Amino acid sequence: MLPGRGLKLTRIFATGHNGSGSVFFSGCNLRCVFCQNYDIAHQRNGFSLTAEELAEWYMKLQDVGKVHNINLVTPEHVVPQVVLSILHARELGLNLPIVYNTSSFDSLQSLELLDGLVDIYLPDFKVWSDSTSKRLLKADNYAAVAMESIKAMHDQVGDLCFTPDGIAKKGVLVRHLVMPGKENEGREIVKWLADNVSKDLFVHVMEQYHPRAHVGKANRSVAPRPDSPVDPTELQAPLKVTKPLRYEEINRPVSHSEVASIRQAAELAGLWRFVDAAEHGGFNI
Repeated sequence: MLPGRGLKLTRIFATGHNGSGSVFFSGCNLRCVFCQNYDIAHQRNGFSLTAEELAEWYMKLQDVGKVHNINLVTPEHVVPQVVLSILHARELGLNLPIVYNTSSFDSLQSLELLDGLVDIYLPDFKVWSDSTSKRLLKADNYAAVAMESIKAMHDQVGDLCFTPDGIAKKGVLVRHLVMPGKENEGREIVKWLADNVSKDLFVHVMEQYHPRAHVGKANRSVAPRPDSPVDPTELQAPLKVTKPLRYEEINRPVSHSEVASIRQAAELAGLWRFVDAAEHGGFNI
């Protein structure tokens, strides 16, 4: 996709009470088998916009939606167009913070283009080991790329800071979605963040994982080779379901002990700024 050409968007909306103006981009550059937004990230649903048209949507979110920020969700693969949209929106009068909501599988060149345009980076740090990233994210060297990306984001905007009324205005907030049976990897991630980025880093240890996308689906038998003898009646019958289910090792919710283990590891590493449930029972913005 060339700069200035169409971007594929799935959703544009505002959340909460004067919440975040979220813009979802179709076609994420990862293929997480557990993706919570599978219908958006793995597919090409939505509608196409030029960078200029996208900027006009930012203005609608600002002027009509009265949102607190423009939240760009999975934009890693269309960064040149996103840059153009932000620049054009500023010419139109956009004055809201820009949130870059990413899997952290970003190139340093893309992040250089965003320097000075993004106010808040909202990166995930998903998994630690190469074998896990290859199996569950369909990506090689995910952790190495995420480490470089998050350090570059922090170099640009620093630790998360807020307005006097508690609205985030600039900085980095790193999220880690706790995965079933992967608490050892989570502990490595939070320790690395504390030792290599900042002990004042704002961190969200997320417990809302649940099986989605391909997790828990039935395996299907492998189709016969063209030169294999086959009963013609079998060709018209549905493929037989086999066991076990796909990605069965993560086909369950996470436990409280798994979440607590990673939170404790983060605190022991020196991290102290966490996203916690709002005491008033509502939402933290």
